[in-house]
Amino acid sequence: MKLPKEYTMIIIAGLFLLAYLLDVLVDPIELNLATPYHYLNPQHLTRYPFTTASILIKSLAIFLSPLWLFSFFKENFYAKGGVLLVLASLMQLYAIQEVATKTQIIPLEWSLSLSIGGAVLLIPSVIFIIRGFIFATKQRLNPSSQELWDKEEKQE
Repeated sequence: MKLPKEYTMIIIAGLFLLAYLLDVLVDPIELNLATPYHYLNPQHLTRYPFTTASILIKSLAIFLSPLWLFSFFKENFYAKGGVLLVLASLMQLYAIQEVATKTQIIPLEWSLSLSIGGAVLLIPSVIFIIRGFIFATKQRLNPSSQELWDKEEKQE
């Protein structure tokens, strides 16, 4: 079953809206974390379950957003994989910098969401790069019939 792109956009917007509503209901957390990944300690996850749900919902929306945007482009697997790799890296670096320096440009919940969403974006980036390699290999080993036709016309 293929979900239309409009529905996917509504789901992503709904996830961001739900996360915003959860953030309104709960006060921002004040934690001293060495890295964003230290929040994934079971002690923090069970102490702040509402905040954890908000972080996971935002992470899911952050993960789905670039994939939804890339669904409008056919093929270009290397470009998609490269852009996702850069985007995931920048998310990781920003979240680590904000948590390590204790700057509060965005709330801690958003920094944690960026780090989790960026980490998960590494998976599709690797998949797109592998698909690009397979697609390029397939094109070289099995050229289209139009290319074969063009070669035959040039030889005559």
